[in-house]
Amino acid sequence: MSEAQFVRVKYRLTEQVAQPGGMTAGLASERAQRELAAYAGDAMKSLGAMISRMEAMSREQTASLDSVYEEASTILDIAGVFDKRMLCDACYSLCELVDRQRTHQRQDWVAIVVHVNALRLLWSKDGQEPDSLKSVVDGLWTITDRLAP
Repeated sequence: MSEAQFVRVKYRLTEQVAQPGGMTAGLASERAQRELAAYAGDAMKSLGAMISRMEAMSREQTASLDSVYEEASTILDIAGVFDKRMLCDACYSLCELVDRQRTHQRQDWVAIVVHVNALRLLWSKDGQEPDSLKSVVDGLWTITDRLAP
């Protein structure tokens, strides 16, 4: 009986990874976080401006549901990048509310105004009292869930 022979296959990727000069996933993540931190101030100003636009839409109550949805979706995207979880959850609730209103051919500005006011509160209290802010978000979902999908 002959002995088994093992043939080592050389993969190009293995050779590239073994060469000096690369970076680890942890190092890449740290670098990305540093780069994002440089834009955090501008992002927070943008979030404040977008919430102000939503407040104006709520006062005038002439904007289309699509406009409200787009603005809330943009806030959700930016807040998500900067790990503003409560703000994300509130915007998600608003997007869901608007989508359900569109589905039912309704336009309930009272519910939208409550969401927008909550967005302002969450944005201004960023990082403070997460338990009490979570109850605000839970209340928003209660409003959203009153309108069945």
